[in-house]
Amino acid sequence: MGALTVQLPAARGATVIATACPGAEADFVTALTGAWVHLVDFTGDLDTQVRAIAPGGVDAVPHLAGDPAQLAALLRPGGRIASTFGFGPDDTGQDFTAHSVIASANPQTLATLADHAATGALRVPVTATYTLEQAPAAFAAFGRGALGKLAVTCS
Repeated sequence: MGALTVQLPAARGATVIATACPGAEADFVTALTGAWVHLVDFTGDLDTQVRAIAPGGVDAVPHLAGDPAQLAALLRPGGRIASTFGFGPDDTGQDFTAHSVIASANPQTLATLADHAATGALRVPVTATYTLEQAPAAFAAFGRGALGKLAVTCS
């Protein structure tokens, strides 16, 4: 799960089930969220692990990566999926509500996120910084699945 996506619902009291590989990735998520997030290994039997935590299915799923049909199957009837890939109920025939997520840098949302970051309610883990000349290396690291946020500076 994205570093911000896992923190926001947990901070509002939601039970969050985050996917992470054991080791550095799981440690990274745990460091961000503490004990209020359940971790499951997405390389294992995801359905069994999630159903052990939420036998009736989950209320909502952010679809940022992975098999959307597999994630939708984890929803309770009438649940919600927010997909960056435009996935919806027509793709599965299941009973859920789909929301298409499109990046929108509107001032109100950015101000809210900035306030959360400034107060410490939201951690933005910059794990590597690159110069502008190193931008290709930053994109390569992103493509390899680097943990955290990568920053590119102009100086």
